[in-house]
Amino acid sequence: HPRVRRQRQMCIRDRWWFNHNVWGGDELMDIKTQIAPKGLEFRPSSFVASDKYSTIMTVISYPKVIAPGFLANLTSMSGIKMVIKHIPLPFSVITKMVNKEIADLKVRYQEEHDVTIQERLRQDYESLEEFIKQLAASQSRIFDFQLHLMITADSDEELTSKKLQLRGYLEAMNMRAIPLRFEQEKVLKSMLPIFPKQDIEDRIGTPIPSPTIAAMYPFVFDSIKDPGLSTLLGVDFSGGVVLFNQFLYQVQKEHNRNNANMIILGTSGSGKSTAAKLLLRNHIRNGYKLVVIDPEGELEDMTRLYGGDFIDLGKGGEFGMINPLEVVIDADEDEIKQGLGYAVLTRTLQTIKAFIKYYDPSITDDVVNVFSEMVQETYKRFGIDFNTDFTHFTSADYPTLKDVYATVRGKITSMPEQSRERDILEHLELKMRPLIGELRFYFDGTTTITPRSDFIVFNIRELMNTDSNIRNALFFNVLKYAWSLTLDVNQNTVLMVDEAHVLLSGSNTLGADFLAQIQRRARKYNTGTIIITQQPTDFSDPSVITQGKAIFDNASYYLVMGLKKQAVEDLSKLIDLNDNEKENIKGYNQGEALFVCGSKRMRINVVVTDQELDSFGSGGGL
Repeated sequence: HPRVRRQRQMCIRDRWWFNHNVWGGDELMDIKTQIAPKGLEFRPSSFVASDKYSTIMTVISYPKVIAPGFLANLTSMSGIKMVIKHIPLPFSVITKMVNKEIADLKVRYQEEHDVTIQERLRQDYESLEEFIKQLAASQSRIFDFQLHLMITADSDEELTSKKLQLRGYLEAMNMRAIPLRFEQEKVLKSMLPIFPKQDIEDRIGTPIPSPTIAAMYPFVFDSIKDPGLSTLLGVDFSGGVVLFNQFLYQVQKEHNRNNANMIILGTSGSGKSTAAKLLLRNHIRNGYKLVVIDPEGELEDMTRLYGGDFIDLGKGGEFGMINPLEVVIDADEDEIKQGLGYAVLTRTLQTIKAFIKYYDPSITDDVVNVFSEMVQETYKRFGIDFNTDFTHFTSADYPTLKDVYATVRGKITSMPEQSRERDILEHLELKMRPLIGELRFYFDGTTTITPRSDFIVFNIRELMNTDSNIRNALFFNVLKYAWSLTLDVNQNTVLMVDEAHVLLSGSNTLGADFLAQIQRRARKYNTGTIIITQQPTDFSDPSVITQGKAIFDNASYYLVMGLKKQAVEDLSKLIDLNDNEKENIKGYNQGEALFVCGSKRMRINVVVTDQELDSFGSGGGL
């Protein structure tokens, strides 16, 4: 075509001017050297470029029905590059091809004796006949549609794993893709605009009309408009509203939205405070029970406004006490019927061990184990063992740390001779002294909290800037008690935990296990969690990354606001982020976020009204 020829000539002329006036020959060679792969080795069904292992899978089969934005989810898969080519086909060519296919199907229909197969063949040729009629009526253009998916990995094993994952994902979409053996080089050249047409382009592709192609492209976007008690969370990039129902799984099924767990991430000032308070406000409107750990006391005004309980545990003593030894009855009716009631005390003992590790991270495992034994002996003195029914217990029925200390002292007294066990007990006794001494107003006593509302906020602001061990131990003790308030299956409950990274600091795997356990078990009690953090680094630390991934894997929703470069890299170890998403997150302005909602991913702006902002109070961000 003359216009294409002129554009090509202009392109060549501009490139010549650029090379000769902007860069000298040596500089141009330097750029080529830098962008060219250090090595390129083609294998039968894959290739190696520099230190990356890659394969190109070509789609050879598509579903009969295409929904708008059909390919959108493929673009968000980590390590996947998508290349689409559509080459115009003359209408005469396509009708000739389809008529031949119809004739073949009718012959096979006449010769087939199996009724089931015969019916399938009849549906196929009637569908093709209808297809020709629609094309003639709409005058739609026909294109030879070619779709390639390039997978990149750091090793052969990772490449194989990603290939299997992609293949399974495509099968769920009723698509089929294969790596064309011994054709990887030609397919790669076909994907790149700097190479001429490859002969393989005449042998692959599927004829598809332009309206269907338009629907397939990932740029067509489907927003979120959940039914039921939804929150107007904000707007998407096209200006469409985002209506989000955190408990959607209770009213309808949707892929990857099988619980009500959410994680909000963002640096200070990114807007995560606004998003968290917006969700809380709407959950109050919906009549849900809210249990919130607010370490910095940012929710005090909002709690007072809506008649909630603001419990200031940072002051301790008469302001509120939680007994670390009080048992949390975390077992539903089915588990108790199956004889798993013993798990209640087992879980409690694990949390008590986690508590002592937060209080003193340097404490050795043998001292922790002896501490657990002393707690069990103390429980026995109070008539508590693995067969106890705790349903009728009150806070006054449980021992306190002073009782455990008495058990330790009694054990030491009964051992007149020095031994390894006595050394451990004496070491434990020294560790416990502050808990029943200067720290007794925070840890030693029966639980005195009696919430009067369904909006309960725990604050430890006074201890946030003190010794981190004391703060972390109190934080964990509050979380354990807060969890005990969410176990009513007859009511939707939201457990919100701010500064959650504190629970994973210091490599405390027991504490991290407890948070992961909450994520796994929340749905049993119709509870949804909202975990807020500005430090995904603590979740991806090698010592707790197993628990960190479990916490993230058991969330259906992520609201990722602005993060710094290292935080984005650490987050990518916990959830799948493609290269574009990583770059965008680093540059988000206040209120902008990547919202991962089940299988949907979109960039949104969190939007609030002046009235909503006023209701949040004068406190800063969560």
